[in-house]
Amino acid sequence: MKWLLFLYPWLELWSLIELGARTSATTAMLWLLGAGVLGIGLFRFAGRQTLQHLQRAQREGALSQQLLMGKVARLVAGVLLIVPGLISDALAVVVLIAPLRILLAKLMVAGSANAQYSHDQWQAGPSGFHTDPRNGHLEDEGITLEGEFEPVCPDSEGTHRETTAPLEHNPTERG
Repeated sequence: MKWLLFLYPWLELWSLIELGARTSATTAMLWLLGAGVLGIGLFRFAGRQTLQHLQRAQREGALSQQLLMGKVARLVAGVLLIVPGLISDALAVVVLIAPLRILLAKLMVAGSANAQYSHDQWQAGPSGFHTDPRNGHLEDEGITLEGEFEPVCPDSEGTHRETTAPLEHNPTERG
């Protein structure tokens, strides 16, 4: 993934150089200017529409997710058109076309789910608990243990029991 972030600007530059070499430098410059102007216009138009939609939803108390997603997609497409290069322009077209946008979203979700699954497999220990590397808290796998309990009062039946926090699982202790 780090390589992609490094290579992306170079690929965009290469695509513009190829466009200029195969057509003319004037065509490449007009492409950049046209895509930038179109991106700014789309960004301003979609931003205005999104703001109006949010204000209307706030007045009515209901927010339509599908309408908002279409407007946000236009904002993203506008930003992608502003970025110079043919790759970002192609991505903007994909984001603007609704069926392609849905397919792209499904691919991204599937890719992130696969990455999360492989991450969970790597993080899983023999205890069945997963540790979250961001905060070090334990996460269970959704297994619920059922049982009975008796509430214990410190003053019950003449015996004094020390009230402490419940025991917590410590993965570093073995025993």
